Parts: sequence; structure tokens; C-alpha cells
Amino acid sequence: MLRGTVGRQQKVEPRSCHLLVFTVGGRRLAARTDEVGGISPWTGSLPVPSRTPFVSAVVRQDRGVFPVFNLAGLLQVTVQGEFTLCLLAKQPWGPMAICIDEEMPSLHTLDVASVRPYQGNEFPAAGTFSVGFDEIPIISLARLGNA
Repeated sequence: MLRGTVGRQQKVEPRSCHLLVFTVGGRRLAARTDEVGGISPWTGSLPVPSRTPFVSAVVRQDRGVFPVFNLAGLLQVTVQGEFTLCLLAKQPWGPMAICIDEEMPSLHTLDVASVRPYQGNEFPAAGTFSVGFDEIPIISLARLGNA
């Protein structure tokens, strides 16, 4: 006798991914939206002693104090703009702040099949995709600072 699938849920793989595209020092990067905790104005940071590479400051946002990951330092660029932004990255151990350019980030949805492997090794990446002639790396915010 054949058994039906009535009442059973079949696992469906997502066909698309949602990305936030932003710039740091003029360099375009993307991150999965489920790894982004929010975008707000950059309020400045307070230097703190640290042995963690690229983490040597904290920033106060609303009622929280978050470590700052210096993504611009890792990329060897300078954040651009007078009114820079704060990207809150979700981490397994809690949120982390990243200062990004003042250019407003944009949302993109793309087919998972269009994501290709990232060839660089400067940061943990989930892949890369093309927009016109631009190749945009998808940075893994959840693994940033752990690699």
C-alpha cells in the first residue's frame, strides 16, 4: 500500500536570497538580511583596549553598548562621508557595530543559483554576485571577527 504525504511537511529549499548592499570606503559589499540587525546614524565610538583584531572600540546605540568591528581597517580603506552609518551585525555571541559609508544601503533579491564562490580571502564570504559589471562579495557578518 502506498503512503501519502498528507499531513507531512516537505522541506523546500529557498530559491532566492535577500541581501543588503552597502559600501565601505567606496567598496560595494553585500550581506544576507537575516544577519543584519539594523542601520542607524553613526554616533561615534569610544576606544577600548582589546586583543581581538579589528575590534578596539565600542559604540552606544539606544540602550546598548556594542563592540565595533573595523571593517574599513580590514579592507585597508577609509569610511567615506560626513554622515556615516552604523550597520548592526548579528553575531552568535551578540550584536556588533560596523561603520559604513553614508551612501544609503539597498535591498536586493536574487536567485540562489546566481551566487558564485568568492575567490578572495580577506574576510569570510558566502559568495559573490554580479550587478552589471560590478562583482559584489557577500560578506558573512555572522562569521566576521571569528575567522
